[in-house]
Amino acid sequence: MTVTPREQAKSARRRRILDAAADLFARHGYQAVSLQTIGEQAGISGPGVYRHFESKQDILAQLLVGISERLLAGGRAIRADHGDTVSALVELISFHVDFALGDAALIRVHERDFGSLEQHTRRTVRDVQRMYLAEWRDVLLAVQPDRSLQDQTTRAFAVIGLINSTAYSRARTESSDAQVSAVLKEMSRSALGISPARPSSER
Repeated sequence: MTVTPREQAKSARRRRILDAAADLFARHGYQAVSLQTIGEQAGISGPGVYRHFESKQDILAQLLVGISERLLAGGRAIRADHGDTVSALVELISFHVDFALGDAALIRVHERDFGSLEQHTRRTVRDVQRMYLAEWRDVLLAVQPDRSLQDQTTRAFAVIGLINSTAYSRARTESSDAQVSAVLKEMSRSALGISPARPSSER
């Protein structure tokens, strides 16, 4: 299916709005940011934002549901490619580290403004997040069958939390993204009790 220039331009404007909102919500909080301010940062008039989103609530929902669905899709793709193996765990860690370094603003928005979502949207986000966590847990259960379901769920949740913490700590260090990435991967593999990845496994 061919995408027309007009559709490409519309998609680009929508992306600019979402990126501007993520940055502003992360810095100031959802409640303190207006649609007018989002439009100004995106280079779009306030009324023009309504051509792409119904409301500020719609933008927040698109951000948090969207990133949850992207993580789930990535986790499922990794399992499809690598099966329930140590290699899959290494790739899941690498995938989530890349997310945490590239989308730190969305992590901060989720932590601070999740409660501002409408109830049905909060349920959707939680459901998708549980499915993403299950991708990690099920690989762990296959690789380390001696541990219980509850144990592996806790370990997966803890490692994801460890990686997500870089959204707050990154600004306080003078390390490069490459250095932070290497440390997070090493710590995560150690926490999960898996051997260091071979260079070919690193992204």
